Amino acid sequence: MLTMDKALELLRDGEQRQCLIAEWTWNTSGSGNGSIYIGLVRGNTAEKCLDDASWTVRRDGELTGFSTRWENGKERTEYSYKPASGESWPLIIHRNFNGLKQDQFDLLEEFRLFHNLWHNRKTDEYFKILDDGSEQKIVYRDSSGPILVDTVALRKFCAARGLKILLQVDSVQFYDEPQEEKLEKIADSMLCAIRYVRNDFTLGKSAVGRLLGKRLIEALPIEKCGIWPYENEKTYQTFIIGTSDDGSDTVFSSDPDQLADYFGKNADNPNYLTPIHFRKKVLNKYLGNSSLYSVVDGYLLCGSKWALCIDNDHEDKVIVFLGDLGSVLPESEQRYWSSFNVPPKGGLSETCKRRFFLGQPADGKNLDLAIKAERHKLLRKWREAFGFELYDEFHEYDAGLLTDLRMLIFDEWTEFDRCIIAANKIFIEYLNESKLAELVNIEIAKIKEKKSSPPRRIDKLQAWLRQNGGDSALEELIVSLRLLQKLRSKSAAHRKSDELTTLLEEKGLEGESPREIYRQLVLEPMLDYCRRLSEFAERRILAIKHGHQSL
Repeated sequence: MLTMDKALELLRDGEQRQCLIAEWTWNTSGSGNGSIYIGLVRGNTAEKCLDDASWTVRRDGELTGFSTRWENGKERTEYSYKPASGESWPLIIHRNFNGLKQDQFDLLEEFRLFHNLWHNRKTDEYFKILDDGSEQKIVYRDSSGPILVDTVALRKFCAARGLKILLQVDSVQFYDEPQEEKLEKIADSMLCAIRYVRNDFTLGKSAVGRLLGKRLIEALPIEKCGIWPYENEKTYQTFIIGTSDDGSDTVFSSDPDQLADYFGKNADNPNYLTPIHFRKKVLNKYLGNSSLYSVVDGYLLCGSKWALCIDNDHEDKVIVFLGDLGSVLPESEQRYWSSFNVPPKGGLSETCKRRFFLGQPADGKNLDLAIKAERHKLLRKWREAFGFELYDEFHEYDAGLLTDLRMLIFDEWTEFDRCIIAANKIFIEYLNESKLAELVNIEIAKIKEKKSSPPRRIDKLQAWLRQNGGDSALEELIVSLRLLQKLRSKSAAHRKSDELTTLLEEKGLEGESPREIYRQLVLEPMLDYCRRLSEFAERRILAIKHGHQSL
């Protein structure tokens, strides 16, 4: 509920609030009732709407229909749509179905399209997708009932459309004790309201008061509307391009228009392709938010909004070209990257040189990149060789799993556990268990005779390999999978204990860092796993091509 005093306060300082109440109706038993509703006005309607306190734009007003007028002695009938041709219409459109269906509220389409708002249909909220991929909530229903709209976003729309915001309030308040009766009109250049209080016992209360009023809120200047040709001028961060003779950092702007190229432009300035170095921790933000970003071999992607070429074929750093930082990254991302900027040490990876300067295809050599490339190759070759998928597709909630199949960025056990869980899902839990079981019934029966517990995914893969000619060398891969599963059990899935210490002692890794343990016990074995199973599949493909169905 909004009391009369609060309603008047809202009218007076509406444009200073982060959000405006676009629509709200309340009825609080014994205390009062009322409504708030935003209209959009222009022209003669905007000029005259403050002549009295009654509402100008009603929540149940008709937006479409026919009208008639006499012209040259003849009656003329025309169809109209108010938002296209009228002088007043609502921001929130209330649609009523006479009790046969639940009422609905629609957002004015032109406002939604102006900001390209994404509509979450489950929550009925509208979001603007910002340049860095994050979401800004523009229209939503507050937990207490009102529909709120971002004030600046609405004023930007009105700037482009030539509109003014009309904030309308009607607040009725009941009192348990008699009050001093009064009637007053409140008016200034942008506000018109009537407030009264009278003692009235007919409603079972001692007194009743009402505030009825409205306030015009100006649009922002059209230069602030935020769309072409009135976009904000982009600013550019400076980055470290080298070290001066006195040991201080040499920096230069990432503004592409200030950089040199190979055709004589800005010849005295650094080249667009100047390599800029960053600590690899810069990627942590993106690796931890796979719903917005993808870190792949050679690229950082924000959906299809932007793609930054990166040289990530290094263990401890990421290199990006200076011009790309300015031309691709939004300002907020440039500021983020600048905090990880370090003086250049070493050069571009051979992979990057071959791709970007020699135009040659090249696979990444870094473990992070190699294991993903080899896993992709394994899936493709296995399907071709054996006619079924070795692994199931990831569930939509696990879509970002491959992000955590990498070297640890933070050399800590918490990240070790996170990446262990990801590796287990990728290489064990997503094995195509049902298909493997279907193809190796006889071998599964033999396993059941020897084991008291039912066969698991790894058992079924082992049985399939034995049945289909896998040699003893492939049995070593099963050992690697069981070790991965054991690491999950002793480190990530349960509390750590002496069993983990004993396991690391057995592997000669006691006292090693989590990063080194993950490298030696997970990444390197799983890379070998992918390569050797790919070779196994490749031999079957060659055998089939030469007319042999068995290895």
